[in-house]
Parts: sequence; C-alpha cells; structure tokens
Amino acid sequence: MKNKTTIVIVSQIIIIIILIWVIVLLGNKNIIRIQSDVGESEEEIIIDYTTVINGIKQIHLPTSVEKNSNIQYTKLKQTQINQKKLNYGIVQNMGPLVSKRTNLSRVNHLTKKLKNKIQIEKKHLEALKALNEDNKNVSDLTISKKEIEISDLENQKNIYEYEKTSILSNIKQEWGVFFVSTIKDKNDLLNRILKNKNQLISLSVTQGNREELPPESIVVIPSISNTSEVGASFLSSSPMVNPSIVGKNFFYYTKNNKLTIGERISAYVLQSNYQQNHLLVPNSSVIWSNGQPWAYIRIKSNGNFERRSLQGMREAENGSENGWIVPEGKIKIDDEIVTNGAQLLLSEEFKYQIKNENED
Repeated sequence: MKNKTTIVIVSQIIIIIILIWVIVLLGNKNIIRIQSDVGESEEEIIIDYTTVINGIKQIHLPTSVEKNSNIQYTKLKQTQINQKKLNYGIVQNMGPLVSKRTNLSRVNHLTKKLKNKIQIEKKHLEALKALNEDNKNVSDLTISKKEIEISDLENQKNIYEYEKTSILSNIKQEWGVFFVSTIKDKNDLLNRILKNKNQLISLSVTQGNREELPPESIVVIPSISNTSEVGASFLSSSPMVNPSIVGKNFFYYTKNNKLTIGERISAYVLQSNYQQNHLLVPNSSVIWSNGQPWAYIRIKSNGNFERRSLQGMREAENGSENGWIVPEGKIKIDDEIVTNGAQLLLSEEFKYQIKNENED
C-alpha cells in the first residue's frame, strides 16, 4: 500500500515539474513575440514627410508636428553692403589732451598774473625814479632793488611763456592744429569733445592717391559698444600714426557719446553709388551639409519647406546686423526663411533615406 502511495506522489511531482517547464517555455516565446511586435511597431512610427514637386524635394509637416517642433520662420530682410573697403580706427581717449590743456590753462593764468604784476611794479618804479630825481627822496639802492625785482618777474614770465610754447608745440605735434585753438564758449565743438559730449574718432583712411580728399561723413561700426551704427563728421588731419594700419590718419567726431573710449571701430562711407542691395540671412537660419551652407524656405502656396543653397554668402560687416548676406537669386526678398528648427528639417529630410540605407 505504501509503495502505491509513493508512486502516486512521485508521479504527481513529475507532472508538476513538467507543467512548470511548459509554462516557462511558453512564457519565453510570448516575450520574444511581444518584443518582436514592439520592434515592428517602432519601425512603423517612422514617417516620411518628404515629397517631390517639380523635381524638387520638399518637406510637408502636419500642422501639429510643425507646432510641436517649434518651427519658426520670418520674411527675409533686405540690407545694403558697402563695396568700398572698410577703414579702421579707435575711439580716442581725451584724457592726455585734457591734462595738457589743463596744464596750459595753469601756465596762461600764471603768465597773466605775472604780466599784471610787472605792469604794476613798472609803474611803481617810475614813481620811485621821480622821487629820486626830486631831492633824492628815494635812494638809488631802492630803485636798484625794484629793477632787480622786475627783472626776476620778467625772467619768471619768460619761463612760463617757454613752458606754454612747449605745451602748444606738443599738442600740435600729437593732436593737430585744431586742438591748440582757444575755447570760445561751452557749446564750442572742442569743448564738447574734451567733455566727451561729442567723441573723437582717429581713423586710418586708405586713399587711392595723396590728393584724394577724406570723406566728409562716415558711418562708424562699434565693436563692443551696445549701440547701433553711429554717424561721424570730418574734423581735421591727424598726426597720430597707427603702424598696424596702412593709410592716412584723420579725426572724425560723433554727434553723441554712445561709444566706448578706447574701442576699436571700423567705418565706411555712406554713398549710394557704392552700395548694392542684398538679403540678410539670420545666423540661426544657416545649416551646413556636405560642406555647403543651406537654409530652409517656407513655400507660401503649400506650406512646405524647401532647402535652398546659400553659396557665395558672406558675413554681414555692419555691426548692427547679425547674420549673413547673400545676393538675390535662389532666395528672394519675399521668401519666408526658417529661423528656428532648420537643423530638425535637415534631419527630417534625410531620415527616411538613412533608414532605407540601413535596411539594405
């Protein structure tokens, strides 16, 4: 009886073990099938948004995809570029000149005081001489001392005048004749420049020949100041020499004080004869593929996006304009250019192509 019971128990245990193995094997097959189904479903998510119209590939994004991808675009702006070579210079620090002119004012003041004193002492001397001739009421020694005193004052005056001449010569040599002139009133141009109400630009102008006159007006492009382009007018020739720049040096003055002292600037002549209209492409619009610059244009008629070449573009030289300039051609003034999401569109354009190459 016991043997039969043992056999039944052992049989049940074997059946249970077999059932467990069956369950494990069936479970693994289901997991593999589920993973396979997931992989297939993931592949099915990849959608080709590209289309070909008139032989040109375009990208057609559903409105929801375009919105979620934050695709942004704007109308192209027209800009003007100057065909004349840019000139370079610096916003002049007026501190050294102010110091020299302050010293000049001091010397002038002392010289004037001495002249007045000499005149007074000379009159005093004449009075003493008259008294000396009138019964020797004043001694010859007193007259002699007064003459020595006046002579000392004359010598001191000569020292001041020599110092004045040296200062004026130094200013003329370093800054030019204009800055030697006397300030007439508070609205005098020189006074406004010295007080930094108008700023001085030292500019090296490349000239075709020595007889060519410098331009009367220029447009200054700041390098670090947080301001747009600034107009400046011709003031005078500059004796200052910048060894790093070839050209004759001239001073120009601005109508305001928005530039930074010591700032290096570039400048061009605002003349319509030397300008051409171009299109300004924002930096965020430019993408690179196969070593070439491109941008995406939104086609107004169907809302698609098309990649256009920016071959021949150049960096905008105007400080107030951030981007690249290209001549009108494959892109036009009325085109809407993508400013955000261009790289995403490039990936979208080649995504389906890459997938097919991987499958091959």
